[in-house]
Amino acid sequence: MVKENEKTTGQRLRGWRKSVPLKLMELSSKIKVSQGSLSDLENDKSLPSATTLANLSLYTDLNIYWLLTGKGPVHKGADPEMERTTESSKLYEDFLYLMGDKKLKALVEKLIEIYKEGDVAKRAQITGFLSALG
Repeated sequence: MVKENEKTTGQRLRGWRKSVPLKLMELSSKIKVSQGSLSDLENDKSLPSATTLANLSLYTDLNIYWLLTGKGPVHKGADPEMERTTESSKLYEDFLYLMGDKKLKALVEKLIEIYKEGDVAKRAQITGFLSALG
């Protein structure tokens, strides 16, 4: 069971993985990262890359918004609007294509880092900015 007091992305990832349950080896294979990289993520030694987040979203039922913020449902299935569709597959393909742009990939990873390590005001600022773009 995922606990409420899991305050970091790594703690939430580990808690979710164990609740599913998946072994480290199984999840790393499923999302196409090494066991060492996944262990580093779970121990908060590194941040998830954009590709890792995309693979978690594509190949598991983990709600990425919850993973990054601790808010909302843990599982995508808990929110009917988050069902996987052909369109979400297309979005993933587009996302991977865009992550081939090294400058864009660096910006996305920096955004994730700022969001993860930022305070409430910084997160609200990022969320507001991105909402205004859409």
